[in-house]
Amino acid sequence: MSTRVTSRTHLSLWFKFIIAFFGTVSLVTFGLVALVAGVALIDALPETSDKAYWFISRSSGVLAYLLLTFGVLWGLIQSSNFLRPIIPPLLALGLHSFLNWGGLVMGALHALILLGDNYIKMTLGDVVIPFIGPYQPLLVGLGIVGFYLMFLLASSFYARKWLGQKNFHNLHYASYPTYLLVTWHSLGVGTDSNTLWPLYAISLGAVALLTLWRVTMPAKA
Repeated sequence: MSTRVTSRTHLSLWFKFIIAFFGTVSLVTFGLVALVAGVALIDALPETSDKAYWFISRSSGVLAYLLLTFGVLWGLIQSSNFLRPIIPPLLALGLHSFLNWGGLVMGALHALILLGDNYIKMTLGDVVIPFIGPYQPLLVGLGIVGFYLMFLLASSFYARKWLGQKNFHNLHYASYPTYLLVTWHSLGVGTDSNTLWPLYAISLGAVALLTLWRVTMPAKA
């Protein structure tokens, strides 16, 4: 009996190690590819094609918003017992982490690619320090604050042991203001918000409905 238990424990440990290893490698690779791609784009796009920088910024911003939305929705699902019998907790956590960090990478590309735009003429300080830039400083600043909050929340998973379970859960209530700040930023700054309003409406509706569903579900054991 003890031999079987020991064998299962070893298999479980190896499974966790493999999932963690490949998850980490995937995240690092994803980040490096996005960073290299961003640098390459800045170097490759001609200065006369100013709109190209804006288009890349908008498309990466929309992708970042989608990943953020999916991250919030998956976090709400993961915090219940709904999928526990189907998806291993470690795999569910890995997907949540991937969505969060993927959104951060796309968010960074969304901001940094604008350094090559000769129309807005933003500096590095304008895209990393909130509310000081020349272009719609309030709305752009909200996006920068939202990005930092996303980074804080994504990083908190690695400090969970030191934060404690209660503090960790309390911290993650900040997901809601973070999501709303980024939504406000996207609606206000985007020149194509009139076209994308169905996306924002569906996102807001999905988060609201899933939140309502979540508060009626029993908490995780």
